[in-house]
Amino acid sequence: MKSSNEETDMKFRFLMCIVAITLLAAVAIPAPLTAQDQNGKNRYTVTNLGTLGGTVSNANGINNKGWLAGYANLTGDQTSHAVLWQKGARIVDLGTLGGPNSSVDFLGINDRGLVVGTSDTANTDPFNENFCGSGNGLICLGFLWRDGVMTALPTLGGNNGWAFDVNARGQVVEIAENSTQDPTCVPPQVLDWEAVISGPKKGEIHELPPLFGDSVAGALAINDPGQAVGTSGACGSPSALAHAVLWQDGSATNLGNLGGALNNIAFSINNQGQIVGQSDLPGDTTTHAFLWTHDGGMQDLGTLSGDVSSVAFGINSKGQVMGNSVRCKRKLPSLPLGKRGDGRFQHSRLPWNLVVFDHRQRHQRQGRDRERSL
Repeated sequence: MKSSNEETDMKFRFLMCIVAITLLAAVAIPAPLTAQDQNGKNRYTVTNLGTLGGTVSNANGINNKGWLAGYANLTGDQTSHAVLWQKGARIVDLGTLGGPNSSVDFLGINDRGLVVGTSDTANTDPFNENFCGSGNGLICLGFLWRDGVMTALPTLGGNNGWAFDVNARGQVVEIAENSTQDPTCVPPQVLDWEAVISGPKKGEIHELPPLFGDSVAGALAINDPGQAVGTSGACGSPSALAHAVLWQDGSATNLGNLGGALNNIAFSINNQGQIVGQSDLPGDTTTHAFLWTHDGGMQDLGTLSGDVSSVAFGINSKGQVMGNSVRCKRKLPSLPLGKRGDGRFQHSRLPWNLVVFDHRQRHQRQGRDRERSL
């Protein structure tokens, strides 16, 4: 039997699996650093984006203007706020919904400068679910930040929510609790949660159904035509991450798997409807990145030579896919840096490789091999 520490909130573990898209974190990196090709020409520049007085920050989303969204620690490293880095690396504190913490944990920003994420409120959670992992007993809600104002997004009658992505039309995908007290949930979780699209009108919310037989779902990304992707499963056993899902016109489609029954998640969808994510292989001990297309179904993108696990986090309009590849035998840790239950931070020392999967030419290009010890 698992210890009480291991048997943490299922919802939080679900979120911890999905919040770390692998953009370079701006943590203690001298600015600027440059890399050069064989001809001595600069290929990219690494810039320290700074913090809000603490020692940790993380950029999790970027738009076509070069603006980044993420979170940064305040002085003392006890709390963090959602932030926006605009051109010139100017950092903007997006504030909170009245509580101590807020963050942008996934894609989270569009080209209009709309930003979405999650924030603690000042209200106590009557079920003390620790839904967003801060460990402070407060209700947390998804937010939309627009023109300097952070606005709470609606739930489905429950207490908590978490927003992940926003498209060009201002539609936001999130997970939101409903009022169903589900006895199958792993404590301290009490209420079921569902995938929703909020907006573009204020207060507008559309529930996206889980797959038949599932009780919970989460939407993680949305493209400009309004197609959403995420995961569907059970609040209790076997897993909230059982099925990778596409929602279109209000209907859910099971994207299949690579042979495993767990950890099947769709992370990103481009405007052409191409989808990437992760899926377990048979036996559920290893995870591989996948590409899904309407004509080809789910394709295994494999790993780098010598690695055993991979995940794909993003796909652009050209069909280029980015993600991680690692050597650990267990399933890929999608979160190299994340919040502990006490609201502070935990770190991973697992080696990972930043990867571009070129499925069109059936080869992969390895980014710089780094061991992250932030």
